[in-house]
Amino acid sequence: MRLSDLLAMSLRGLTANKLRSALTMLGVIIGVASVIALVSIGEGARKEVVNNFESIGTNILKLYMQRWDARLTLDQVSALKERVPDMEMIMPQVGWGARVTYEGKVRYAPVLGVTEIFPKIRNHDLYAGRFFTAVEVEIGRPVAVVGWQVAQDLFAGRNPVGKVIYLNQEPFEIIGVLEEKGENLGEGVDRNIFVPITVAQKRRGTNKVDVVYMKARNRDTVPVVQVTVQRIFDSRYGENSVLVWTQQAMLEQLQQSTRTMTLMLGAIAGVSLLVGGIGVMNIMLVAVTERTREIGLRMALGAKRSQVLAQFLIESALMCSLGGIAGVFAGLGSSGLVARLGPKTSISPVSVVIAFAFAVLVGFVFGVYPAARAARLEPVEALRTE
Repeated sequence: MRLSDLLAMSLRGLTANKLRSALTMLGVIIGVASVIALVSIGEGARKEVVNNFESIGTNILKLYMQRWDARLTLDQVSALKERVPDMEMIMPQVGWGARVTYEGKVRYAPVLGVTEIFPKIRNHDLYAGRFFTAVEVEIGRPVAVVGWQVAQDLFAGRNPVGKVIYLNQEPFEIIGVLEEKGENLGEGVDRNIFVPITVAQKRRGTNKVDVVYMKARNRDTVPVVQVTVQRIFDSRYGENSVLVWTQQAMLEQLQQSTRTMTLMLGAIAGVSLLVGGIGVMNIMLVAVTERTREIGLRMALGAKRSQVLAQFLIESALMCSLGGIAGVFAGLGSSGLVARLGPKTSISPVSVVIAFAFAVLVGFVFGVYPAARAARLEPVEALRTE
């Protein structure tokens, strides 16, 4: 018997009870759609993290002080740049939390003291106004540049440049608004307010620096800058006095985390596909029972057990394949719907192929037992069945 004949018989078996076949395929459809949709959410999150980090630059390093006696001042930051030839830029940062007030509106926002090179070292453009200058940093002028979300919260779409806000009851003139950047696992700046670092140190009552951002000349010189800076502080304060963290290392860790999350989401969705496979096996067992006389008649007319086995196995795989095709379209539609509602998604062709292939595999695996049961029937006994 030819393969085309087996396919035709399997298709007739499925269409003999359309509603039952459709309900059985529904489990496979939901499983495949879930795998594609959830994996697209995880892949979208991974790509968003990568894009945000790459927009800052993969040649960025951050220095944290890890010992109480390891102090870092503005003068020491300037001297550090001169000692590391492969360092293109360096920017100290001091932060504190402030109560922000404007025309009766009260918010709490992180306030970061930085220098005038912030837009360059963080690769962040301005939406409106300007950033403060080196002179304003030196004299400690009370000016502020607000993040995109802060501007929306306080001014509801109006231009805040020139307005005065109060940080812990002290007036600051807004001179600029940063472009929207988006959240990035705590690295986003949309909810921050930026002031000259000299102002931040005065408000904090310290001359210390919390964090130092460094920019290597290119990606290849990042390890050189990292090792050089680490050795400078180890020789001054002892080992492990500072932590020099690279943007590239953080990006790799985050990519690994998001990949793990994507695999977990795919595995969770895959469980529903397995449940759908159990439903397919159950229906195929029912089909074997209902068509016992048909099987006996075919075997009495000369059909081989292998042909009966192949017929029911193909029927099971065909049911899952049709469900898999419908599930692919449902998954693509679900992913698009999720993207419209908020979270970014990204369809991975590999996940689509794997989901469909797994659906076909489920059809074969869960169809083996019903097909083998049909093939084991004795023609005489089958023909006696009412």
